[in-house]
Amino acid sequence: MHASPVFTLAVLVSAAPALSQVMIPAEFESPSQTLSRLFTIGGVSSFTLSSSGETVYEGGSLRLDIAFNDNGIFSFSNVGLGALGVDGVDFLVDPGADTFSIGVKTPSPAVGGLRLLVTLRDDDNADGVIDLNDDDEWLAGPVTLDPGVGVYNIPLADFTDANPGDGDDTPNFGQGLAGTMILTIETAESMPGGMVTQPVTLFIDHAGAYVGAQSIPDAGCPADLAEPSGVLDFSDVVAFLTAFGTADPAADFAPPVGVFDFSDVLAFLSAFASGCP
Repeated sequence: MHASPVFTLAVLVSAAPALSQVMIPAEFESPSQTLSRLFTIGGVSSFTLSSSGETVYEGGSLRLDIAFNDNGIFSFSNVGLGALGVDGVDFLVDPGADTFSIGVKTPSPAVGGLRLLVTLRDDDNADGVIDLNDDDEWLAGPVTLDPGVGVYNIPLADFTDANPGDGDDTPNFGQGLAGTMILTIETAESMPGGMVTQPVTLFIDHAGAYVGAQSIPDAGCPADLAEPSGVLDFSDVVAFLTAFGTADPAADFAPPVGVFDFSDVLAFLSAFASGCP
């Protein structure tokens, strides 16, 4: 028996609760910056989201723990996460944005095939509510996720209008009073790597619509804290200890985010010993 992913997904997304106070694009630099679990389909035992100090793009990230399994019924499994009905003040998409981008760290070595589908909705009638009778829904993907860290860029011009005639049929995400972003992580028997049937952990960062294709920033010299100069000396150690003593985010070198302990000291010393490029 193989259920229809399109029908099931539509039902579950429409039933998911709206989420507010989420900023899009999402950078996940603090525990308060997160997305909601929206749905699971197929062989998924559990699915959790949590803040992480793991660097994917820069700073922190959002951790996805997905317990895929082989239930012998579905030929695919997926999970959905995102933000529905984000207020305009938090839907900070530049009106000139032309690219959807997201940084993803996937298991390495590969445990099977994983891919990403993206759904964006814009507030065409500017009433602050996402209503698919009046507002556009845009779909893109699937995009195959490679093992390791990668940044995936999808031109907004490549998104497909899922409800033509109901909005203004123009991807103008930065012009309304609300917006929606849904990310679907999917695995399937038909994928080259096969279907994932075991628990996996992924990390995502820097997710949203931007001006131009994005790429991972140069790591720079994280231990260069005192008047950054490209040279490490005792003043950088003093700057770290001062920041550590006041719980300044500049000293938050190791997960968990917002917790300052000996792991941060060790991470700083390691970065200091590595020097500047």
